Amino acid sequence: MKSDIDTNAAQSGHAHLPTPEVCRRARLSRDARFDGEFYIAVHTTGIYCRPVCPARPPAEKNVSYFPSAAQAALAGFRPCLRCRPESAPNSPAWNGTSTTVRRALELIAQGALNNGSVSDLALRLGIGERYLRKLFERELGVSPQALALNQRLLFAKKLLAETTLSITDVAFAAGFGSLRRFNSAIQAQFRLAPSALRSKPQRTVATVCVELQLHYRPPYDWDGVIDFYRRHAIDGVETVTATSYRRNITLEGLAGSVEISPQAGKNALRLQLQLADHRLIMPAVSRVRRMFDLDANPAAIRQVLGRDRRLALLLRRFPDVRSTGHWSLYEAAVRGVVGQQVSTGAARTVLSRLARAVAPDPEQVQFPGAAALATLDDEQFPMPGKRRETLRALCRYCSGSEVELDLDALASLKGVGPWTIAMAALRGQGHPDIFPQKDLGLERAWARLPGPDVPLRDRSDTWRPWGSYAANLLWRSLSL
Repeated sequence: MKSDIDTNAAQSGHAHLPTPEVCRRARLSRDARFDGEFYIAVHTTGIYCRPVCPARPPAEKNVSYFPSAAQAALAGFRPCLRCRPESAPNSPAWNGTSTTVRRALELIAQGALNNGSVSDLALRLGIGERYLRKLFERELGVSPQALALNQRLLFAKKLLAETTLSITDVAFAAGFGSLRRFNSAIQAQFRLAPSALRSKPQRTVATVCVELQLHYRPPYDWDGVIDFYRRHAIDGVETVTATSYRRNITLEGLAGSVEISPQAGKNALRLQLQLADHRLIMPAVSRVRRMFDLDANPAAIRQVLGRDRRLALLLRRFPDVRSTGHWSLYEAAVRGVVGQQVSTGAARTVLSRLARAVAPDPEQVQFPGAAALATLDDEQFPMPGKRRETLRALCRYCSGSEVELDLDALASLKGVGPWTIAMAALRGQGHPDIFPQKDLGLERAWARLPGPDVPLRDRSDTWRPWGSYAANLLWRSLSL
C-alpha cells in the first residue's frame, strides 16, 4: 500500500499524510487498508471520521485530512458516532517518530498523564519538560496534555459504548480525577451528556469484569499468534486453546486476569478483563494491544519485506504475520535470561517451577515477581550457576520497581548479551525493528529457504524498519 502513497506535509505541518488525491480515492472506495492512516474532517458537520465510515461521503470541497485523531480533535472536530474513530488502529503518523516520543506515547497510552504531570513524564524519559513539549509540537503537532485528554475522551466513549460500567466508574477508568471534570469534558467534546453515548443498559450491580473489542487492521494471523502463546505458555500462569488465550496478571500490586479470543464477524479481538480497580483498565488494554500487535499495518510491512524473494515466498503463505510479545519488559527480560541456550520447552518448565515456588496461592499463580525470585535458595533455580546469578541480579535491580526497567539497565547486567537484549526489546517493548542476530531458529529457517547462500546478517539490514516482522516470519516458517 505504501507504494501508492506520496508523503507530504500534513496541514499542521508536523506529520506526514497521504496526498489529498490518495486520501480522496481511499475514502470514496472505503479501502480498509487505509483505516488509521488518516482521518477525514467534515467542515459542514464539525465531525471527523475514519476512511471506512459508512456515512454518505461528503463533497471534497467540504473536507480536510488529518494524520491523527488527536489533531482533528485539536482543530475543533468531534468524533463520528457511526465509524467511531477511537476503534481505528493508531495512526502510523506516530510511528517512525524519535525513540523518545515513541516511548512517551507508550507511557501516555498506559495512563502516565492520568495521575501524573508532564514534568513526571519527562523525568521518566530522562529529559527536560520543555524539551519534551518541543518534541511533541515538532513531531506530532499537539501537546502531551492535549493528546492525553483526547485519549481519555475516546477511551471513555469506548467504555460507555461497549460496557455496562457506571458513568462514575467510566470516568475514573478513563483517567479523569473527578466526575465533574469528566462530564464537562464529554459535553465539550461530543456535545452530548455521557448517558447519551451509552449503547448498553447500565447494570445496577457492580462488576469487576469488563468486555471490550480491540480492533486491528486485517488480515490477522490468529493461528500464528495463538501458536506462539501455546509454545511459550507457563503452566499455572497462562492457559491457551485454539480459540483463546487466558493469563493471570498483576498491575500496581493488584491481581487480575485477561482472556482474549477472536471476535466473530469483526476485525477485532474480544477482551475479557478482570480487575478490581477500574482505573487500571487503560494500562491493561494498552499492554494487551502491544502483546497481540494490534496496531500493525500488514500492507506496509508486506511492501518492504516482499522485496526479498525469499521472504516473499513466506509472505504468500503468511501475509498477516504479527510480532507478538509478553506482558511487560520485566517479564520479557526474565524469559530471555532463562531462555539463554535452552529450548523453548525447557525454558517453559523452568519458569513454571519458579512461578509455583513463589506463588502464595497455588490456585492463582502469577508470573514470578522480582522481589520473590530474589529470595529463593540456589537449589530452586534449575539452571547453571552463572545464569542463576544473572537472573538474581536482574531481580535485585527490579525489586519493588519492575515497571522502571529499561534496556540500558538490562544491558549493564553481567551475563546479559545482545541476544537477550534483542528478545527483551522485541517481546517486552513491541519494537518493530529488532532482528536477533545469531538466533539458532532464525538461522535454521533462513537456511531452509531456496536461494543463493547469503549470510543472514548481510540480508537482515535490507528488511528495516520491519526487522521484528522478518524475524517472526522466519520463526513462523518453522511450523511448515
